[in-house]
Amino acid sequence: MLSEEKSRQIEMAGTDRACMMLVCINGHENNVPYGIIVNYHLPRPVNFKGIHGMVLALDEVCEMVGAPMATTEPRFLQKEREQQYRALKGKQKKKPGKILAKEDVAGKMFPYVTAAKSVILVHVLYRQNSSMQGRLQCSCTGTHYIAFRSALELMRMLDEANTYMCRNRKNKDLKM
Repeated sequence: MLSEEKSRQIEMAGTDRACMMLVCINGHENNVPYGIIVNYHLPRPVNFKGIHGMVLALDEVCEMVGAPMATTEPRFLQKEREQQYRALKGKQKKKPGKILAKEDVAGKMFPYVTAAKSVILVHVLYRQNSSMQGRLQCSCTGTHYIAFRSALELMRMLDEANTYMCRNRKNKDLKM
């Protein structure tokens, strides 16, 4: 059975907004989170390891679904990395204006969310100035969204959330 919080997150991710993503943290290795990012408009989840990997994966998901569009072209140090990133563009186009049935969303995301130790709902609103702006909601924010103005600010928030999750996990282990 899903918690009320996870059910609400699945429901929010099922809107027609392709930039709404569920970050499913499946575990920690040396307090470094790993897991998957689920988006209704992707055929399969995107893996990540670490907070920096999570932020880069969020950007890749935005590029794959085509929303929100970046206002500037990203720069790369190596041609190979640039080609890999450019290959993501348009892999999966969202269907505009489609209202998703609650059952479809729940059926597609349910297995990933139930397997996750923790879930963070990330809504990327803009990708301006080679960064991201948006909002997130997780267990340490309750039902409130917290806005972020840059990828760096998002990384700080995710680090805080990770510390909160690790502390709660240790407290649960001590109580057992």
